[in-house]
Amino acid sequence: MAVDSFFANSRKRKRPTKTTNTVQRSGKAQQQKGRPAPTQKNKKEESDIEGDDDEGDHFNANQSSASEAESSDEEIVETAAEKRVRLAKAYLGTIEETLDDDLVGFDAADLDRDLIAERLKKDDDESEGRLHLRIADTFKLDDIENLKIQSCRGHQLPVTAVALSENGSVFYSASKDGSIVKWDAKTYKKLHTFPGGRKGVKNYDGHTDHILCLAISFDGQYLASGGKDKIINIWSVKEDKHLIKFTQHRDVVSGLAFRKGSNQLYSASHDRTIKVWNIDDRTYIETLFGHQDQITDIDTLGRERCISTGGRDKTARVWKIVEESQLVYRGGVATKNPDGNRPLFVEGSLDCIAQIDESMFITGGDSGVLSLWELNRKKPMYSVSTAHGLNTVASESEGDINTPFWITAVACLRYSDLFVSGSWDGFVRVWKLAADNKSFKQIAQIPVQGVVNSIQIKTTFPSKRTLLVVGVGQELKLGRWVRLKGGVKNCTKVIEFESTSNQLRII
Repeated sequence: MAVDSFFANSRKRKRPTKTTNTVQRSGKAQQQKGRPAPTQKNKKEESDIEGDDDEGDHFNANQSSASEAESSDEEIVETAAEKRVRLAKAYLGTIEETLDDDLVGFDAADLDRDLIAERLKKDDDESEGRLHLRIADTFKLDDIENLKIQSCRGHQLPVTAVALSENGSVFYSASKDGSIVKWDAKTYKKLHTFPGGRKGVKNYDGHTDHILCLAISFDGQYLASGGKDKIINIWSVKEDKHLIKFTQHRDVVSGLAFRKGSNQLYSASHDRTIKVWNIDDRTYIETLFGHQDQITDIDTLGRERCISTGGRDKTARVWKIVEESQLVYRGGVATKNPDGNRPLFVEGSLDCIAQIDESMFITGGDSGVLSLWELNRKKPMYSVSTAHGLNTVASESEGDINTPFWITAVACLRYSDLFVSGSWDGFVRVWKLAADNKSFKQIAQIPVQGVVNSIQIKTTFPSKRTLLVVGVGQELKLGRWVRLKGGVKNCTKVIEFESTSNQLRII
């Protein structure tokens, strides 16, 4: 196969000179006695050095040890430039693999170049925060009654988590019964079920308690699940089998998020820590500390960082993995009484979070406040109180008591001006960012009966379908403070948004 001129190496490297047996037998090697052999640490430091092209002719960054010199095979040294070329080829190969499944029936030779170029430009714009599409007005949301809403029932107990693949071919739902169901996103038929085990069973390839979170890797290769049994399970999406389990968390696993464009996984737990994993290598990387209460949710995008909410410590945090630092954002927004004298409701817990782009995110809490945050501000940039209305409970002694509906789940159509929120008021509400990104307003509400425990919205590539997947139950995923009856079903609802714009092709 001919080598692309883009990847051709214009400068030939010199191979390290091999020590001959004659030199070794004659004792000339004794001249090197005063020169110590390079240690492992020195070799690592040398391999990290990137010199000029002229340096390559007289500097060998991976000098062979005496034992390696006796080997009959010569090892070719990889320069920094060659390493960059190898990684670039691997990245292009990954993009081509993600496109293969969706190019059936087309001439791949005619489409590959345009699709790969489009994906590379999109990834570059997203990583730099340049991509922010104004597409909320392009969706047909004025005729909600005729919106296509599909219900998928496959669990006995409330659905607590959902996850949609990037290419829109499948989605998963998980439940308090410990099972995970794989669904076809086009036919809405059940494809596979990972059953849950009895509580307390050891060495079980699956979950033995409530599942609370799901996440699918960007390349569609892995599914991660976590729950009350303190276990993170990794599953193969294509082969429908269990791969490995991680048991390092000491309490409930409450959130999972795969970094975009990578198989790096972030997990959040009620043990107040966030752990970082490399799923390709099946390894644990590090633990992040800082929250003072149970971590309730986590999200991430393309950069090597994640965001999380800390429940009753009323903070949201941005974790910078490379810099080994964190930014703290203080919640506790008060809903004021109309007379302005005293607060009516005070935010006691931040329960859910979603990242809009690399500089903005939204949070929801138990006081019904939906807040918009910007990375450079420690307080919310804009908040809407009682975003899902008030829940009226009749009391014989005190009359009607009004309490806000909690914000139980939020999700963003990433890098756009559209996001959604859920509670148990009977609606999933659709919100639109203002043109200056400093406020937002509600533009639609979709009828969904039950407690919205999990929600995801994505525009799939390259099928260009915008799907909203909602996990619905009769109870909250963390308890039974709310118990809904009267026709409420434990199910997963899928709503497809129709658009009149072709801008959706690059989300």
